Amino acid sequence: MPLFRISLTPSRRAAVRFISHVRRSFQKALAEEKYKRGLTQSAIAKAIGVHRSVINRELTGRSDITVGRIGELAWAMGRMPFFELPENPMQLGMMPIKAASVNIAQSPTMPLATEANQSIIDEWKKQAQATPLPVAA
Repeated sequence: MPLFRISLTPSRRAAVRFISHVRRSFQKALAEEKYKRGLTQSAIAKAIGVHRSVINRELTGRSDITVGRIGELAWAMGRMPFFELPENPMQLGMMPIKAASVNIAQSPTMPLATEANQSIIDEWKKQAQATPLPVAA
C-alpha cells in the first residue's frame, strides 16, 4: 500500500496553527455568549447580514475566514478583537512556534501604547453599546 507524505513548510505550518487558534477562540467566545445570553450562529449571521451556513462554514474550517470577518464576528458577539505580534512570543506565555496572537475573549491586558489606539477602542465600545444585538428567544 502506498504511503503519502504531506510536507508543510514552517511558514505554512505557522499559518495553519494561527488560523486554528483564531477559530478556536471564536468557538469558545460563541459558547460563552450562548451560555450567557442565548446567542446563536443564526443571530450572529442576521446581525452581520449573511446566511447562518456562512458563519458555520467559517467557524468549522470549511471556509476561509478573513480579517474583516473576524471584526464582524467579534462585533456581533459584543467582543473586541485584539491582535499583536510580539517580538518574543514567550512574553505572552505562548509556545515559541506561535508568532502572533488574537484574543477576542477579553480586552487587552497590556496597556495600549498610544492615545490613538485608546480612542479607537473607546469608539468601538460606544458603537457596540449603541447597537442592540439580536438575542435568541
